[in-house]
Formats: sequence, C-alpha cells, structure tokens
Amino acid sequence: MQPRASWFVIPLVVLGTISRADEKADFFEQRIRPLLTAHCYACHGPDQAMGKLRLDTRVGWQRGGDSGPAIVPGDPASSLLIKAVQYRDPQLKMPPPDEADPLSPRQIADLVHWIREGAVDTRTGKPLPSGPTGKEHWAFQPLTQQQVPAGSHPVDALIDPLLAQRSFVPAPRADRQTLIRRMTYDLLGLPPTAEQRATALADLPGLIDALLASPHYGERWARHWLDVARYADAKDGVLMYGDARIRPFAYTYRDYVIRAFNDDKPFNVFIQEQIAADQLDLAAQDPALAAMGFLTLGRMFDNNRHDVIDDQIDTITRGLLGLTVSCARCHDHKFDPIPTADYYSLYGILASSIEPYDRPRIGPVSEAGKQYEQELGDKLQEVFARRQKHYEETLATARDRTPDYLVQVATTDPDISETSIFFLSLLPEQLRPQITYRWRQLIARRAHPQDPIFGPWADLMENPELQVKRWQERKVDPRVIMALVAAQPQNRADVARTYGTLLRDIWAGERKVQSALQDVAGQLAALSAKRVNLADVVGGGIGHQTDTRGQSIDPVTGEITTRTAGFVEITEHDTLIPVPASAAVDGVFIPKSGSTVISSTGLKISDLPKTGGQTWDYFRYGPSGGATVNTIDGVDYSKTPNSVLALHANKGITFDLNVLRTTFGFQEAAFQAVFGHGGAKGQSTVDFFIYLDGKRVLQREQFAAQQKGLAIDLPLPARARFLTLIVTEGGQGLSHDQAILGNPRIAIANRTAKDKQHTARLADLQQQQQELQDQLAARAALAEDRLGALLLSEQSPVWFPIDQTYHHLSRTEKDAFRGLVNQIDNISVKHKAAADRAMVMVDDAPLYDPVIFQRGDPAQRGNPVPRQFLQVVSPSKRTPFTRGSGRLELANAIASDQNPLTARVWANRVWMHHFGEPLVDNPSDFGLRTTRPVQYQLLDYLAHSLIKSGWRTKALHRLIMTSQAYQRTSDLGQHKRLQFQATKDPENQYLWRAHRRRLDLEQMRDTLLLLSGQLNQEMYGRPGAIDNLDYRRRTIYTFVERQNVPSVVKNFDAANPDSSTARRVTTTVPQQALFAMNAPFVTQAAQAIAKRTGGSDPTEQIRQLYTIILGRTPSSDELNLGLAFIKNAPWEQYAHTLLMTNEAIFID
Repeated sequence: MQPRASWFVIPLVVLGTISRADEKADFFEQRIRPLLTAHCYACHGPDQAMGKLRLDTRVGWQRGGDSGPAIVPGDPASSLLIKAVQYRDPQLKMPPPDEADPLSPRQIADLVHWIREGAVDTRTGKPLPSGPTGKEHWAFQPLTQQQVPAGSHPVDALIDPLLAQRSFVPAPRADRQTLIRRMTYDLLGLPPTAEQRATALADLPGLIDALLASPHYGERWARHWLDVARYADAKDGVLMYGDARIRPFAYTYRDYVIRAFNDDKPFNVFIQEQIAADQLDLAAQDPALAAMGFLTLGRMFDNNRHDVIDDQIDTITRGLLGLTVSCARCHDHKFDPIPTADYYSLYGILASSIEPYDRPRIGPVSEAGKQYEQELGDKLQEVFARRQKHYEETLATARDRTPDYLVQVATTDPDISETSIFFLSLLPEQLRPQITYRWRQLIARRAHPQDPIFGPWADLMENPELQVKRWQERKVDPRVIMALVAAQPQNRADVARTYGTLLRDIWAGERKVQSALQDVAGQLAALSAKRVNLADVVGGGIGHQTDTRGQSIDPVTGEITTRTAGFVEITEHDTLIPVPASAAVDGVFIPKSGSTVISSTGLKISDLPKTGGQTWDYFRYGPSGGATVNTIDGVDYSKTPNSVLALHANKGITFDLNVLRTTFGFQEAAFQAVFGHGGAKGQSTVDFFIYLDGKRVLQREQFAAQQKGLAIDLPLPARARFLTLIVTEGGQGLSHDQAILGNPRIAIANRTAKDKQHTARLADLQQQQQELQDQLAARAALAEDRLGALLLSEQSPVWFPIDQTYHHLSRTEKDAFRGLVNQIDNISVKHKAAADRAMVMVDDAPLYDPVIFQRGDPAQRGNPVPRQFLQVVSPSKRTPFTRGSGRLELANAIASDQNPLTARVWANRVWMHHFGEPLVDNPSDFGLRTTRPVQYQLLDYLAHSLIKSGWRTKALHRLIMTSQAYQRTSDLGQHKRLQFQATKDPENQYLWRAHRRRLDLEQMRDTLLLLSGQLNQEMYGRPGAIDNLDYRRRTIYTFVERQNVPSVVKNFDAANPDSSTARRVTTTVPQQALFAMNAPFVTQAAQAIAKRTGGSDPTEQIRQLYTIILGRTPSSDELNLGLAFIKNAPWEQYAHTLLMTNEAIFID
C-alpha cells in the first residue's frame, strides 16, 4: 500500500508557484527554434561551427565556444548571444552584417524573453535530417502487420519479449478493487458504484462491456477529443464580455462528440463528418452536421481570416495526422518534409469555405422556440438586405471612381495594403486597395502594343505622343482612340484619367437608364401605397422600404448613419438642422427653451416647456440605445412586420407633408401611431407634443415608462404642411427617457377615380416606365461589350462576390454591419428554447485559388498551388482536389486505410488515456523530431487492429484493457526487483508496471458531485457556469471560457482552448491545496457526504464514509484514527479529510 498522506498539503510547505513547462516549450518551438534555424545554423550548425559554437543543439550552446558560454539561462544581460544580435560590440555581430540582415527588434525581444525565462530548449541529441530523406521516417511508412502467437493476448505478446530482452519482470496484477476503480475512471471518469465494486475478477471483461455501454462513457471520452479540437463555448477578442462572448450553438458540437463515442461511430466517419459533413449524404437537419464545429469553433483572431485558417490547418493536422503543418506557413518546414506549397494547398481548401449566417437547424422547434425562429428569420432578412445594399453601393462607387483607380495605378507603386484585404480599416472616401490591386494585375497583363484596348496605354506610358494611325492599323477599339484624341493627354495621369472616364461613361449611360427605371418603379409603388412609414423616412427611405431599418439621423450633422450613440454633445440649440438625404424630413432640432425654430421656413413655436438641452442617441428607425423595452401593450414594435421610431429625449423632428403628398399622390390623410415610454419602470417620465404648422394639437406630460400606450389618429388637412414631433424630459434632467412611436405612419385616405391628379400622374409614370424599358432592351448588353465588360463582367477588377462585401466597407460601415450580424448570436443566446443549430461550414462561391504567400505575408503573393493533400502521406502521384472546396476529398485522404498516420495517431491517444503516458511522446507530433517509440510494433498492431475493426474505438478499448499490461499494479511495494527496474527504466518505456495518475479537473469535480449524491445526470444542452455552486451537471457541460477563465479551471490544468491540446500537463501548486481545503464547492460536498451516513454508532459511520469515499472498509488503525478525530471535529471535517487523501485523488 502506498502512503496515504494528503497530496494537497505538500505544495503549501514545499513548493512555490510553478510556471507551466509546456508553455515555455511551445514558445521555444514556435518562436526560438525557427529563428535559430533561419539565422544561426549556417555559421553555427553541423556544417561549420565558427568559434567552436554550435547552436543547432542544446548541448552545443551549453558547452559554449571560444568566447565562453553564449547563453546564460535566466540572465540575458550576461549572454553573449544577446550582445551579438544587438550589435553592441563592434567585434561581435551576429548575423554578420556583410552577409545577412540583422535580427528584427521583435526577434531580439523573443530571444531576451526566452533566456530570461530559463532558455528552455526541447532539442535533444544531434540535428535531425530534413529534405528528401525525411520521407523515410518511421511514421510515414505503411503499417506493419505484427504476427503474434496463437492463444496469447496480442498486447502482451508484443510487450513481453522486450521485457525479456532486458531481463525485466512484469509487476504483478493489481488487486480487484484497484482494477475496477481504474476501469471506471478510465472509461466513465467516475468512481465505481457498489454494484461495480462487487464484480469478480473473472467478470472483468463483462464489466468493460457494461462500462462501454454506459452513456457516461461518451461524456468522458468526448472530453479527451474536445481537448484536441480546442473546444470552447466562448469567442475570443477584445471587449468580449457577457452574452457577447457566447457562441450560442457551440454546445451542439460537444453533444455530437458525446453521441459519436457512445454510438461507437467509426473513427474514419467521425473524421469525415467533422471536416465535410455538409458534403455527405445527410438529411437537411441531420444532427451530424454539428460535427463541423471542429472547424468553426476555434479562435476568431479579430476577424483575421489568415490566422483563422492557420488555426484550422493546425487543428486538423496536429489533431488527426500528428504533423505540425502550420510550421510551413512562412517557409518550408525546418524539420519535416512539408513544403510551404503543401501548407497553401490546405489553405486553399479552407479559404474556399465559409461559415454561413443562417446555420442549419438540427433539432425540433418547440412551442416556446417559435418566437426565436421568427426573430431569427427577421434578423437574417435584415442582414441580407443590408449586405445587398452595401454590395450594390460599393460596386457602383467602384465603377464610378474608375478614373481615380486608374490614375492610382499609373502614378504609384503597389502598396502592401492592396493585398491585405482582411486587415484594412478604410475611410469612406478612400479607394479600396484590393480593387486597385486587381486593376494593376489587369493592366500589367494587357498593357502591350497588340491589345485592342490597352495597347495605346502601353505606348503612352513610354511616350505621350498620340499614334492614331498605328493604333488604327492594330485595330484598337475606335472609342479608345476617339477619347484619347479628344483629351490630348500630356502625362501618365492624363492617360489613366482618359481611360477611366471612357469606361465610367459607357457604364454610366446604362446605369442612368437603370437608375431612372428604379426611380419610376419606386414612384409607382408609392402611388399605390395606402400608408407611409415615417420610421423608414427617418432611415433615409421614401416610406415603404425595409432595408433602412437600423439607420438614423445624427442631430448634430443631419447625416443619415448606421452608427450608434450614447450621450450626444450638442453645441447649438433652437437651430433647425437640415437632413439632405431625406427630402421628407424638413429638419431636426434639440429643444432647450420656450422659443424654438421648427421648420426651414423659419416657423417658430414659443410654448414649449424648458428642457435641459441634452439628448441621448439619434433619431432612429429601430430601438433606441439603452431602451429597456420596445413593447407597448404586448406588441414588440422593433420586430417586423412592425416598425418603431425611437426619440430619446430631448428631440424634435419636422416632416414636410407636401413632399410626401407629391411622392405618394394624396391630399388628405392622418398621422397614426402608438406612443409609449420604453425606459425602466419608475426611472423617469417624458413629455410628448405634436404640432401642425406650429400649432400644438396634442400634448401628454409625465408619461410614465411602460404604461399603457397612447393611440394616435390625427387628421392631416390638405392645407397642413409641417408635422412636428417633440419629446422632452419635462425639465427633470436626462435619464431613461426612451420615447417610442410604434408603427408611425401617414395613413392615406381612399383614392377615387375622381382624383384626376393622381390618375394622370399614374398614367404618366407608366408611360415613362415603358419608354425606359424599351431603351434598355434596345441597348446591347454591356457585359458583352469589350469595354463595358471591364466594369460589369465577373472578370472585372471592380467585381467581387457578395460574400466579400464586408472586406470592402469603410470602418464605420464594418462596425455597424458586424454589430448587426452579432445580433444573430444575441438573439440565439437570449432565447433559451431555441432549436439546436449546427455551426457548419459550406463551400464558398467562387472557390479560392490558392497561391503561396511568400514568408507568410499575404501581400507577397507567389506561385499558384492546387488544392490537394500533403505530399509526404500521398501516393507517388497526387491528384488535385476537384470537388468543390476539396474538404471531403481532404477528409477521405486523412481517413483512408492507406494513410499510415491517422490510425497510429488515434491509437496512441487512446493508449495514453489508459496508461497515462503515450507510446509516442508527443501525441500531436509524429514528425522527424520524434524518434521511433520503443513499442513501435505494439503501436502498429493497435493501429492495424483499429482499421480492421472498422475503425471502432470501443474494440480498441477492449483490446487494451483485457491485457496483462493494462492490469498491472503501479505499487512497487517491497519488491526489490521492481525497485531496481525503476532505476533502469524510470519512465516505464517497457511497460512493466502501471502508471499512477492524479484525477483531472473533470474527474475530481464529477467525483465530488457523485459521492455527495448531488450529481445531476442530465445529458446534452446549453452549458452552465463551473463556478455556480447550484450547477451540478457533469463538468463536460460547464461553459468553457477563452478569456476570463475561472481560477479552478486554470489551477487544475484544464486544456487551453486557444489551440489544440496534445496532452494535459499535471502541476502541483499551492492554489490546488487552498481550493481543496477552503472552496465552498468542496466543503458543501463534504457536508452532503457526511449526511449520507446513518446510525448512532461512530465506528459504523466511519465504515460508511470509507465505503462512500474510498470504496473499501477501514483497517483497525484507520478506525482508531477516525474515532480520535471525530472527538474534536464534526463529521463533515472528517469526510473532508478523507476526500483530500492520495487514495481518493489518485488512480493506482
């Protein structure tokens, strides 16, 4: 029996806080090793070692060179390497300035940080081979089929000969209770029940089958995979707090993984679904679509798509293939035979896929969830309408500014921003650099003398003299020649402007007809309308549109904007601000005193109560910023088909009814709306006034928040011109004064045949419409014209697919559009009854044709590459992927029986979670830095068995757990021979004993809940907070944070969801002991366990506690210690003490 002292107390006495070694190792691998390889190996590597200094191995720099130690761990100031790279000593400069550029400040800072943190160096031995010889690496070879003697257990038959070769003896079999506890924790993550503890040794295979059939099995093994998949319920990014940080349907991926393990889904199918479920033959609402969370639930990197794709490549290749392909992003892999071209082949596959706004529903819609479906549909419609509007406006602007783009091309050199589409923060008036770049590409390709359009461009860039006859002989388009002759360009800018004006005017003629046709159609629709939506008028529409929802009027500038605002700084009061973009809005103003100008004619009112002259937010078509509700008498006016006009005090707006009469062809009408106060109850009241031509016609003061709405039906005589609405805080100071007008509209009186003016106007517009349609039909399709195609075809430099609209917007437009899109998630988070949806990816259109980014820089585009699989694990002749993005072909290549890596990697992970140590040291790196494992024959047998079983993981569990190797004891006891073997093989590479393992975070928390009788065994669904004491479901159902990680998660070594986790580290730090002794969660569990004991006999109660917590009866010594303990302490403290013992916390 091993010592039972409390493991939690040790760190308080002996240890300080220990930094995580894996983080330092990762920093070395990601930042330092590539730096040394690129800049130091040439002079201090295997080919030559100047000054006898080697930097290609750890031993090399530890020995130092002629000048002494190059690196002093912990002391950058004393390290010669730092002095050399900083060029502080004229006699010591590395790299030599006459041979290479100096290191960048960032690279030097990385070296300083690395040395200060102890210079952790993961390299051992000699440098590893690279290049062509890398394909001979053991992990890239086909699986070998190991022959085992008939009647023997295959695992033991492969391990035992290696033990015999070293004269090792295997440790004896563990006792029955130890084995049962090991099995239940390995498969379920929970301690054994009383019934399971009663299992006889002969019945252990049956127990394994029962455990594999338990639904708790999937909950345990899903957690292992979620570490690899870097699963989180939260987004990353600046200011991601509260509901904004939640990925609303992330949990559907977690639930998919649980079900996949419980169903024993073949691992190759598991792979296919996670990479390409959308391309499999699945039903439209198949829950397996949720599998694609494997791709979509990584970090967002502040919308830097290059980094998002890099993270996806890293997760796929390290998680499934055990290869660090992301190391080839900037250059060929320094160690493995993975060229940069292969990285960008995979990049092209993932860049050809997008995450849609409308995620597929994979669950039934409940009665309570119907409201969510309606709100989601409305919001998606709004998003698509806004995107369509931005798309059309951006294309039109780009075409209209063709002269500016061509001047930019002719007079400037390429700029790095032109290919950095995902990083740009653009001003509204700024040329779109990516369009400039495409114009550069087109002109570079076509500016040669034989081109019928850009031949003169090529000539004039060299010599401004016109060569009309020569161009005519070469059959240059006559329109180009005429334009150049008319313009007489004198320099490059003139030539470019002439070309741009020609192209723009050809398009503009067509555009003018189309625009006129759209305008006439809008007027016809207006003349047929029965009502005018005043909220749409405020949003910049003419009164019957929907895509202006969310737009508003800035009370300071009169600008129509999509921005949001809080407190608005007002510098001028009693001044009417015109709104040029909305003709029907005569002006807006912020009232302060009793005399206020309310119209463009100078009309004033003098009977307005005094206000504070401040205001909040804009005049908004949609909810006011900070509004508590948008509901009046049970109707939510912020949701379609309703509309809301928000007027947070203090505000005034005047509509010009004559403009509306002209547009909509009416004389008499009525103003209708429902007035309400959307602020918090009891916080404030508002005053509301309506004026017609300066005369007050309605007044409501002290209107309380969320009281019954005021229905308005105000006749508008034909002579009335100005309708003015004013909301004030009644002189009480600005507070929660959110006035809302539900469905504000001008209701038009029924028109009759006698309305000759209306009838004549209708007939005139119908005639105009027909004439414009005839003009359009008579013109040749511009996209087929060789000049018109330069602006209108899909090959045009100004064209881009609608999915890329966001990247062409100005910064303010991006912010507003992103805010609108985020509302999709906000709705999903708010509605707890929403039907489950899958976080999928789908193929984009058009597909992305990848090129190599030289040095990883998107601005330095190199050679094109096909979308295809990695060369090192492909057949001798690769075939590029041709089915859409290629994701399904990629998944099939990874999951192929012929791929030697995938089965090895998964078999190694399964083995690791049973033994505590993997057969291959780094489960996510099978590359050349990883030597062939001692037990490579066993690894190949396990991998081959996995494939032979149909890729069934449960069969692999049975194979491993029924072996003698798995069932050995970890307790060396008094066995002298075993103690001697431990000195010879301390890492147990020869598997002669079991490893002792500490419970991980999930096992510890779930155990406390189960033993205390508090475990809620409900499966699936939305997560809860781990630090909520009332949330008692299994830990896999707790919310996984990315930024504000709860302390218990950090202190107990949970996986970091920022990247794929190969294996968790196990630290021993003081915070763990403090949690065990003081955390309310643990003390509550101890109290509940103590209450589970019964009777008045203390001896019997101690036996009960031992049975509940440790699964055994106490010895006589333990009984005596327990009786002595409870004389001076309550039962819950005794239970608490038992929970803190090694026996409770470790798996033997």
